Amino acid sequence: MNEVRNIIVGFDFGEKVSQLCYYDRREGEPVSLAMKVGTGQYTFPNCLSKKPGEEEWHFGLEVEYFVNQQDEIYLDHLFELCSSRKTIAIDGQEREMGELLGIFIGGALRILGVPDPVKSISGLMITAPHITRCMVENVRKACEVMGFSRKRCFLQDYEESFYYHTMCQKADIWSRNVALFTFDQDGVAYARLEMDKKTKPVQVRVIKGKRITLPQDPVERDFEFYELVQESLGNDVFSSIFLVGDGFDREWAVRSVPLLCRHQRHVFYGNNLFAKGACYGAKEKVEERNLKGYLYAGSDLVRMNVGMEMLVYGSPAYHSLISAGVNWYEAEGGCELLLDDTRELTFVVGNMENTKKERYSMALPGLPERPAKATRLRLHLEFESASQCNIEVEDLGFGELYPSSGLVWHESMNEQRRAEE
Repeated sequence: MNEVRNIIVGFDFGEKVSQLCYYDRREGEPVSLAMKVGTGQYTFPNCLSKKPGEEEWHFGLEVEYFVNQQDEIYLDHLFELCSSRKTIAIDGQEREMGELLGIFIGGALRILGVPDPVKSISGLMITAPHITRCMVENVRKACEVMGFSRKRCFLQDYEESFYYHTMCQKADIWSRNVALFTFDQDGVAYARLEMDKKTKPVQVRVIKGKRITLPQDPVERDFEFYELVQESLGNDVFSSIFLVGDGFDREWAVRSVPLLCRHQRHVFYGNNLFAKGACYGAKEKVEERNLKGYLYAGSDLVRMNVGMEMLVYGSPAYHSLISAGVNWYEAEGGCELLLDDTRELTFVVGNMENTKKERYSMALPGLPERPAKATRLRLHLEFESASQCNIEVEDLGFGELYPSSGLVWHESMNEQRRAEE
């Protein structure tokens, strides 16, 4: 690792283990970082240890030694803990989970071998199996603790990392359908990447398929996986197949491998697809727009445009608050406005896939009686999920003559409520 500036990093935050990669500009692709020089050990456990009474921490592979030999305090199950808003009592002090995640990721970034990772990294993408509001908040806190700005840190799930990894390969890899089989110790799940080339930009989706539990007996394991491959691929044309996870082994996949390779399909196996996909995703966001003709239409994508019709410098205008086409945890907007002769707010809501627009009204109960344009409101919108937008409105009053009432209104706007209206 000899790059000292403009480093692009992908961080795979798995349920049990994590791994790190960076974009090698000479090779033109992401490269996984080994935790020990000269080894193939790329993953490290999601755990921390702390020296009692001191702000000294260790992470991953080194934790076992410091816990057993130096009596440090042990903390594991970091992914599970990051899926909640809980604080953790460690060494007599309550710690926010986002702070602990920042210590964990910050420790891993030291493996890059640069004096100051925050100054050297231009884009950091964290990828996880699935994303919740709690995970988003903890990751944002972690990046803040490490010293990264929001413009340099990103988050995406495994499916989107699969998209970026695939689309950044040579075109013959994704010229037709692309299959993904994700293994764990108990089973395997199937998904495929497909494109709708009739849309502009081309919409790309990951379609989830079947998941099965695999027997431990090698012969039975091969038979069950063979059946899943045959059922999942069917008669569709696939240009490539990716196998990820620790549950796959060519030694037991005697019948399965020839089936996977049939029809001259490209078949790849490895454990760094999601980390590399995160790295490609970060590069796409901070540097190149190689995929500007494509839109990843995943389950986290916000499909609604939200705005308001208002007077701007005396002229009627549409003011956009939320633009469709981004993931829900990246979609937020707001403004300050003066309320006219009304006691409610009206939002104009449209869908990215058609021109139809609807109006959504939000009442402001308890708002003090004031003359027109003597009430200033602060408006903030953010999403809880791809289909649910949370609205917060705060009464700011209007100077000393009409002081703020301190009232704050909250409302949740979603597809179902709009349909009912």
